[in-house]
Amino acid sequence: MDEKIRGRLQARIDELTKRMQVDSNDLDYESHLRQRRELQSILDRLAAAKGRG
Repeated sequence: MDEKIRGRLQARIDELTKRMQVDSNDLDYESHLRQRRELQSILDRLAAAKGRG
């Protein structure tokens, strides 16, 4: 995967992490946490695939 896309995914993860610190609503926090975990999982799989390839 292109480095530009990896950078965008990481930027979104960072943005969600910051929002989690601000949002006091439990539903918002859980939603951000779930999204962040999904995006991090994608980045981890990409990194693993790049390491194998």
